[in-house]
Amino acid sequence: MNCDSECRLFGAYRVVISIKDSVILIHSTVGCNWGTLAFHMSSKINDIRQTSTVIYEEEILNGGEKILEEALENTVKRYEAKVIYVITGCIPEIINDDARKVISNFKLKNNLENIFLLNEPGFTDVAIRGMKSAFNLLIDEMKPREIINNSINLIGFFSDDYKVDSDLFNIENMLKDSVYINSIFPYDHYHNIMRVPSAMLNVVLDGFEFVGEMLKEKFGTPYITVSYPYGIVGSRNFINEILTSLSIEVPKSFYEKEILSLELFNKLHSFIEGFRGMPVAILGDKARIYGLKNFLEIELGMVVDVLIDTEQKKDSEVIRDEVVRSNSVMIFGSSFERGLANELDIPFLQYTYPVFDKISISKSGYAGVEGMIFLFEDILNLTYFYKINSKH
Repeated sequence: MNCDSECRLFGAYRVVISIKDSVILIHSTVGCNWGTLAFHMSSKINDIRQTSTVIYEEEILNGGEKILEEALENTVKRYEAKVIYVITGCIPEIINDDARKVISNFKLKNNLENIFLLNEPGFTDVAIRGMKSAFNLLIDEMKPREIINNSINLIGFFSDDYKVDSDLFNIENMLKDSVYINSIFPYDHYHNIMRVPSAMLNVVLDGFEFVGEMLKEKFGTPYITVSYPYGIVGSRNFINEILTSLSIEVPKSFYEKEILSLELFNKLHSFIEGFRGMPVAILGDKARIYGLKNFLEIELGMVVDVLIDTEQKKDSEVIRDEVVRSNSVMIFGSSFERGLANELDIPFLQYTYPVFDKISISKSGYAGVEGMIFLFEDILNLTYFYKINSKH
C-alpha cells in the first residue's frame, strides 16, 4: 500500500508543491515534513521549497498558533515566493489550532495576499481528497480570461512524477507545431496556472476527470480524457484525440518523428520477438497504467496478467497475493513494489510515483514517440541482464 494513499495531506502537498514558484509550510509534526520531502528528493533535490513548524509536545499541550506565526515570518524572510501554501496536518486539528486566523492576521500585518490555507488532517480522508481540495483552491482563485485560439492545458502532471521533465519535453515536441500549450496544471508557474481559463481545451490524464469537470463548471471549457502517451500507438492516439477535438490536422512533423522511431524500433525486431507472450504485472496510478498496458501488449506482444490501479486498490497484502498468484515474470510499478519483485525474484521497472530509490536527471523520458526507445531500452536491459545474472 502506498503510505501516502491514506493521507489527505500528501494529496494536497503533491498539487501545490508542483507549482514552480510556490513555497509550502507544513504545520504538523516532523514526520509529515520528512515524508513529503522524501518522495520527490530523488529527482528534485535542488528544488526544496518547503518549511515546517515541527510540532512537539509543548505545542500539543499549549497550542501551535505561536510557532505557526513564527514559521510564517521565517518563510517570508527565507523565500521570495510568489505564493505560500500552509498545509495543516493531524495534530493541529486535534489541538484545535485556528490556523486560518493566524494566517489572516499575518497577511494583514505584513500587507501580503498570496498566502493560502489547506486544512488537510490525514486521519479524516485519503490522498485524493487532499488533491481535490488543493485543485479546488487553485481554481477558486482563477478568473475568466480571453480564449487563445488552438490552445490547450495539460492536466495531471506533477513535479514529483518520475521523469516528468523529460516526458513533458517529448510531449511538447509532439504538439508544438499544432497547438499552443497554455499551461501544465499544476506543474507550472503560478502566473501560468492562473491563465488556465484561457485555453480552448483541457487535456486531462486518466483519473483527473474531476479537474476537467471543475473547470468546465466554472469556465465552460470542454475537456477530453487521454491515457499517458507511451509508444507509437499511444502517442498517435494522444495526438489524434487532441487535434481532432480542435479540428486540426496532424502535422507532417509528427509523422516524421514517428517514422524515425519506427525505423529504430524495427531494427530491434529480434529482441521484441523474445517478449511475445511474456506475462507481466502493471501497478500504478490510473493516469499511466492503461497507456503502459497498451504499449506492452500492442507493440511488444507481452501479456498483462495483472493490472492494478493502486489508488483504488490499497491493501498491500491483497495486491501481493494477486501478483503472486499470477504468471507474471516482470513487475512495472513504483518504488513500493521493489520488495515484491525481490521476493518473487523477477525483474522490476519503476515508472510511476513515487520513485525514491532511483534518480532521473537526464532527458531519457518514456513518453511520446521519442521516449519509446528509452522505455524499450530499459525493459530490454532489465530482462536480458536479469536472465544472464540469474544463471550465475
